[in-house]
Amino acid sequence: MTIEDLLAKAEALLPEIEAAEGDERYNLHQDLHRLLENIRMRGGKVPAHLRTRDLELVDEEVEDAFDNMPI
Repeated sequence: MTIEDLLAKAEALLPEIEAAEGDERYNLHQDLHRLLENIRMRGGKVPAHLRTRDLELVDEEVEDAFDNMPI
């Protein structure tokens, strides 16, 4: 699979992630993250908007983890 193919798959995941909730959203984010890592490992550049969205999703997951902590 070429870097262009990986980028196309990552772009296609964005609307799916936006429409998803809960575990499905988490799993789709993991797929996106793996694609971005594969792009980097193959020497490609990850576009800023994909990198930013990945970080936003990580922040969301961290925040959700704290929401579930007992007080």
